[in-house]
Formats: sequence, structure tokens, C-alpha cells
Amino acid sequence: MRKLVWLGKDNFLLEQLAGSPPTPREDEVLLKVRSVGICGTDIHIMKGAFPAAQPPMVLGHEISGEIVATGGQVKRVREGDRVTVDAVAGCGKCELCRQSRVQFCANGFEFGITRDGGCQDYLVLPERNVYPIPPGMSFEEAAVLDMEVYNAVRKCGIERGDSVLVLGAGPIGLIACQVARVLGAGHITLGEVLKSRLDTAEPLGMADAYLQVQGASSGNGNVAGQFQVVIDCAGTSGSFKYALKAVRTCGRVLLYGVFEHPVDQIDMNEIVLKDLVVFGSQSDRDGWEEVIDLVSAGAIDLRRLITDRFSLEEAPKGYSLVESRVPDSIKAVLLV
Repeated sequence: MRKLVWLGKDNFLLEQLAGSPPTPREDEVLLKVRSVGICGTDIHIMKGAFPAAQPPMVLGHEISGEIVATGGQVKRVREGDRVTVDAVAGCGKCELCRQSRVQFCANGFEFGITRDGGCQDYLVLPERNVYPIPPGMSFEEAAVLDMEVYNAVRKCGIERGDSVLVLGAGPIGLIACQVARVLGAGHITLGEVLKSRLDTAEPLGMADAYLQVQGASSGNGNVAGQFQVVIDCAGTSGSFKYALKAVRTCGRVLLYGVFEHPVDQIDMNEIVLKDLVVFGSQSDRDGWEEVIDLVSAGAIDLRRLITDRFSLEEAPKGYSLVESRVPDSIKAVLLV
């Protein structure tokens, strides 16, 4: 059995373990991991931006696989089921868990962040953290199937015909464009600082217009105050300031990108005097079946976002690629 251990910064060790796979408890399943998505959050972890994630540990919170064993009380899934994984696990009993706010459970954890994740051959999970996928969906798609983006964008209350600006042409931004379309947005603009990333994104056709963002001070001139909803998937000081300029009076701003550094010199009157609503995005954990159905029906296209594939042995090369933000690379996955 193999286990890829993150040792800190960009250092990894692939361990070969003897013996049999672990045995699940009564309410758990044993997963043969098949694919793991490499996420921008992994890069933030490697840079030390997530103090809760400490080496040595196994990364990987975007996970799919096949169930190979079940505990005696497991009823919702069975051996042989192909599944996607919710990496956030709660106690299942507290008020927050009952409200589907498992991410705030005081006794919870997250695979690949505060507990060993998917970059290994086998992983034991609570039954409630796995969701079956249809036969036509690949393990790669299932690994990067992002319920969190769907729930976060839903918060914005997008109404039919709304104009939406998505900042950041990475995989999350491209998924957010598609979710906005599903929710009824009338016109979607994808904004990005790097022209090379826009050039990669535009042929995918997931937005109606493409904008090279040049600065926050003026809202890029002609787009100031033009959008009912702005979704910031970039998570930078510049993108947040730009979002506040670009959104209309009484508009909504969603902050989805993880900020590596505190944001200073924000003019709070941009929020107060424009009567804006600003949402965070630590999304609730429901909606998995809805997103699975949307991906299966082709309403959300993940297949074309997956541009790079690596074996577990090649994983360090994959993390390096994602960190370097190569223009023609959108989403990288590991094939376990």
C-alpha cells in the first residue's frame, strides 16, 4: 500500500506500507482511492497559510474512489459502489451538524487538511461522507465535483437575467460561471489579470464575455458599477477591491478565493454607501446529489477542465505545476 506524505513546503515522501488495508468500523466504509484533485488550497497549505494543516500528513481533500468494504451498520452504500467524497466530517449529532453546517462542528475534521487525506491507496471514511456517482461519470470528474462552489454561488441569490462578473479564470472561476448560468444569470463576464489564462479559458465558452482586469482603483473604467453580482474567486487584495468597484449599488459580492494575506486599505464606504451584501463562502455541506445530477446531465462540464493527470508517484510534479500557474493548465488530478 502506498501513502504520499507531505513533509513540509514542497517536500514529499512516497511510503510503501506492508500489511492489509485498514478495517472500517460499524458506521464506516473502506475506500480504494481512484482519483484526487490538486486544489489551490493544497498550495496554500504547502505555503503555511493553513496553520491547522501541519506536516507530516497526507494531503488530498478532493477525492473519489470505489468502496471495497463496509461496516456492519452501513446501509446507504455497498461494496463496489463508485463514490465522490465529502472531505468535511462532523460528529453528526450536534446542532450545527443537524443544520448541515458540518464545517463548523467543534468536533469535526477535514480529510487532507486536519486529518490524512486521499493521497494514498486506501482511506476509511464515515458512511455519511460518501455519495454514489452514476456509471457515466469518471473518477476524475467525481474527485473535482465541487458542491462547495454550487452552494456558495447559490447564496448570492442570482435572479434570472442578472449580470454576473466572476474574477479568476482558474478551475473554481470556470465552475462558478457554469453554476451562475444554471441559476439563471443572463450575462456572465469572466475577469482575469493574466491574459494568458483568459486565452485558455475563452475557447471553453463558459462565459459570455472575457475581461483582462487591470486595476482596482477605477473598476476598470467602463465596468464600474455594472454587475448585479460579483464572485471573487481570486482571493487577492486587488480582486476584492475590484469587486467592490465593479458591483452595482445594492449588489452582492461573494468572496470565494482563500486570501493568503490580510487585505488592507479597503474603503468600507464602498460597502456602506452602495448598500452592498458581501458573502463569505464556508459553504454548507448539502446539495451533493443536485451537483452530481448537474454534472451527469452536462449542465456543469468538469471533463474539459481537467488538463493534467499524474500518477501518485508523479504527485510532486503535479503540485509544482499547480503552484506555478502554467497558463494552459486548468485542473490537475492524481490517478491513484
